[in-house]
Amino acid sequence: MGKTLPQILIADPDWFFWALDEGAFKGALATQAQKLARRARSINLPSAQAGTHCVQHWLSHDGKYARFDLIEKDQGPHHGSSSEVRRPTLNMEFPRGIKQYDKLGCKQLMKSFKHHWFGGKAFTKAKVEAFFDDAANFENP
Repeated sequence: MGKTLPQILIADPDWFFWALDEGAFKGALATQAQKLARRARSINLPSAQAGTHCVQHWLSHDGKYARFDLIEKDQGPHHGSSSEVRRPTLNMEFPRGIKQYDKLGCKQLMKSFKHHWFGGKAFTKAKVEAFFDDAANFENP
């Protein structure tokens, strides 16, 4: 049996957003993919950090996506060779906006996502589907 769309998104966000842009999803699957993409672009922070923290995306000195952290909103700016971009919500398409076909960047994003939202535990089918089914997890459900 194949993977569900939430599992595909978690396994390879770059491919998922590419396929969406290319019109690869048809019929009911296209409707589901659009909803999933909308949610994946506006993930609320975990409740323990909501309101006080933001997403800090790290870009390497050569402009590639490195990872993200959750930091206090009022934390001072980073000084160093890498740069940062701060956002109030997590957008799983963010690395693709920097460089399309960035498999390593997307892998790093998902590693950070697993750490901050799932406590570093495996992305099971049930956990992934439950997460994306809960409208409270998204700013734009």
